[in-house]
Amino acid sequence: MTTRAPIQSTPRSDDPEAITTLREVLDRAPFTGEAIRAALGTEDEVLSRSRDIPVHLRRLRDRGTFGALVQLFVLNVPVPTDLMREALAPLALEAAEQMGIVRRDGNVVRPLVRLVPHDELIVASDLRLVAGQEAPHDHVPGVHRPTVTLARLTVRTPVKRGLDLGTGNGVEAILMRPHVEHVIGSDVNARAIEFAKFNGHLNRTPDIDWRVGSWFESMRNETFDVIACNPPYVISPATQYIYRDSGMEGDSVSEQVVREVAAHLNEGGFGTVTVSWAADPDDEEAKPVRRWVEGTGCDAWILHYRTEDPLTTAKNWNEQDAVDPDEYGKVLDEWLAYYERLGITGIAYGAVVLRRRTAPQNWVRVDPLQGGRLDVASDHIRRVFAAADDLQTVSDDVALLDMRFRVPAAVRISRVTTVGSDGGVVRVLLEEGVGFQAEVDEHIVNVLQSLDRGPLREALSVASAAGGLAPRDRERFVAAGARLARRLYGMGLIERVGS
Repeated sequence: MTTRAPIQSTPRSDDPEAITTLREVLDRAPFTGEAIRAALGTEDEVLSRSRDIPVHLRRLRDRGTFGALVQLFVLNVPVPTDLMREALAPLALEAAEQMGIVRRDGNVVRPLVRLVPHDELIVASDLRLVAGQEAPHDHVPGVHRPTVTLARLTVRTPVKRGLDLGTGNGVEAILMRPHVEHVIGSDVNARAIEFAKFNGHLNRTPDIDWRVGSWFESMRNETFDVIACNPPYVISPATQYIYRDSGMEGDSVSEQVVREVAAHLNEGGFGTVTVSWAADPDDEEAKPVRRWVEGTGCDAWILHYRTEDPLTTAKNWNEQDAVDPDEYGKVLDEWLAYYERLGITGIAYGAVVLRRRTAPQNWVRVDPLQGGRLDVASDHIRRVFAAADDLQTVSDDVALLDMRFRVPAAVRISRVTTVGSDGGVVRVLLEEGVGFQAEVDEHIVNVLQSLDRGPLREALSVASAAGGLAPRDRERFVAAGARLARRLYGMGLIERVGS
């Protein structure tokens, strides 16, 4: 049977000095992802399962004050009062109670929030839910995969104004602050904004402009240089969770957010939105999303992670109800009936990166996220957009021959051979961003290594000579090399020098 989680606390930010002291205590512990993972013997301190907690608690024995902090704030298991006083010092236990993160209960201290490190940040969220426990409507989750995906796909260059739309616990806004002069974090969930404020202080970014409101309600006439948005994009009949459920039919919430983000971008500004859409399982072109970006005045790069059948989607979003098989089955049937009513045979997940650009015609490209691999992508995104602008106007591959290119620092050449084979495979790999790769031959490797000689034409000439090509073959090699250069340029595996 699914049970309602206990009423959860909302942290307070009216004593910034105390929050600063808390951060110093955590840093000294050290309360880091690396240290916590090593102590728990797990690869992910965020996704620890309830059934693993007894194992984790035994690993934390004899870990002193560090173990107490992890037990209370990561595992959300009570800690003896005297040990917790020692762990929090010099922050008084009473001060921690006053800020709404713990409460004393007899001879133990109970957590009221969860604290988990994320890279250099420490993020407060609502307590972890145990199996079969249903979150309150205004539940504020911690950092999960969509959070990380959005962070990696957000363009990070020095600009004046940024917006984290649907900020939740505030992570995206906090990550924006180092390169954006004025950051706004907005959410319809007032509790989420209180968590975001607390996290801003905890992560030494107290000057973010936090606002409560639905979508662009509180920014109606404002525009931005960068926008990040992880909306409640789940396609479902459910309405119980603010962070997940929009209450809007089908994929209309994703469409609305994409169009509104586009409308609030300054010229040259970038916006990134995580989305889902009703998809034909055989459609790899993201046709619905292409329609959403038409006429917005923005170029768009659509990244397609995966497409699921309706039952898989229903299962993935309702596994917390699996404790009671009958109740779980009813929820699955409700979701499946919803999909059948709307004629939905597949649900696709992905992201849209937008850039406002005044042009006779904006471009759209769609790519699968190869192998689900994604790293910090800001530089890669900017290269792909710059290349798409050029290639939109350079229809003749021969024109590329007079351009100068170079290989970005994040590109590697990989040679793979197998035992017993006469040859091998040579790949150009990108170790950042979307992780594109392309198979090439040794002649093209020579081209890449010769790009510093001058225009592409010169690099191709040098490579053809080094490869021992006969004069009659060199002309064909140059033409083929220009075509491949177009592909590599579009993928961000080479970049243009100058303009």
